[in-house]
Amino acid sequence: MPFTNAAMVDAANALIAVAKYAQLHSAAAGTSGTSNVTTAARLPITWGTPTGSGSFDIASPLAFTGGAANGPVYSVTLWTASTGGTFLGEFVLSGDTAFNASGDYTVTSIAQSGSSS
Repeated sequence: MPFTNAAMVDAANALIAVAKYAQLHSAAAGTSGTSNVTTAARLPITWGTPTGSGSFDIASPLAFTGGAANGPVYSVTLWTASTGGTFLGEFVLSGDTAFNASGDYTVTSIAQSGSSS
């Protein structure tokens, strides 16, 4: 039997409670999440409210600054703290995968699906 919607929302809220910061990487982050970190600082995440199925996404874009001008952006990782902390996962980005000439990069979505197949 699948989980109830209430259980999926509870699970989503538990993830939201710990996934507080995002960091960019120029290539794969590795098993510890510490490989290929860009020079852009970690940013705090504000998550949207989970849907009935437990799906959720960031509430607003994450505007990173301080990256290498026109440098590569491969992925975003999620962390429990602004420095150090626990690595929670890596999400490979698609579309525009480079900082702009000023070293800025914006992540517009880190969608998490609560449904199962």
